[in-house]
Amino acid sequence: MATSQAPSTTTSLDRTCSSCKQSESNFQAPLQLCARCKTSFYCSRACQKADWKIHKAVCGEPADTKGVTDSNTQPTHGKLSSMESIAALLGGPFHEVVNHTYLHSFSRIDVFDRLIDSYRMRVEDDYNFRGDTNGLYNGENPLPDFRRFLDLAESRGDILPAWWSKQKRQVCERSGIDSRRWSDLNSAVKKQDIQEHYGDHLMPMKLRMLAETIYGTGVNDP
Repeated sequence: MATSQAPSTTTSLDRTCSSCKQSESNFQAPLQLCARCKTSFYCSRACQKADWKIHKAVCGEPADTKGVTDSNTQPTHGKLSSMESIAALLGGPFHEVVNHTYLHSFSRIDVFDRLIDSYRMRVEDDYNFRGDTNGLYNGENPLPDFRRFLDLAESRGDILPAWWSKQKRQVCERSGIDSRRWSDLNSAVKKQDIQEHYGDHLMPMKLRMLAETIYGTGVNDP
């Protein structure tokens, strides 16, 4: 559930939940804005998920529910988890993601940024493709959810560089909540944002594959 306090022309007296249609006056807590589009109000996470099939058509970039693709790549036919096929098609960094060596050649700050942005992309995809609201998209402090992401990364053995340590992880976490930086856990991110920031039209797919390797599942997996 979003907690954005973005200005709205709707007063608290006439706000209604976009799903159950109940007035804000019927609830003890104020209705919360969708963190992504900041146009629809919800009384609970359950109502936000129930309204997703309708709301996704107007919430920012429409999601392609048939599969996730980037330009110059082949469709994944509704599954984001066919990493071996993508690596065979595109080679290079995609092989490195599959082989758990992708992060090993970057500087420390670049590793931190890719972990943060991989997580941010996954939260965005979970919202677009599954209607799930996690971390920022659920109106929560995103740091605990990001820490669970890092826990998984550490449990995967060799995904993280050899220099990774408890102290370096703490630096990564602090970087993720530094609002002065572009890779900010408290800011939603879209595919186009990633492409423009990194100057790489395939970067969203690299980050999606990295997140899938860490989570062990794709956004379209059961």
